[in-house]
Amino acid sequence: MDKRQEMIEMCKELRLPSIRAFIQEDDMWKQHQTAEDFLYHALVQEMQDREVRAKANRIRSANFPEKKLLTELETERLPQNAASRLP
Repeated sequence: MDKRQEMIEMCKELRLPSIRAFIQEDDMWKQHQTAEDFLYHALVQEMQDREVRAKANRIRSANFPEKKLLTELETERLPQNAASRLP
């Protein structure tokens, strides 16, 4: 197993999906001249992706009611005074 494949396996075990994807992209190896530069960009990407996933998880775990749109509203089922206020 070559070093790149070994790094990918380590990222799987350590649960670092963004860094794993970063390692798998050939362009990333060419763009970053030093190992320090490559690692910095990989870690920045991992932090950003974790922040996005954390927000999505918080929204999902909040158990908000189902999204509803005004266009889906059945106006005939509303009371008369409420239906008259709608545009």
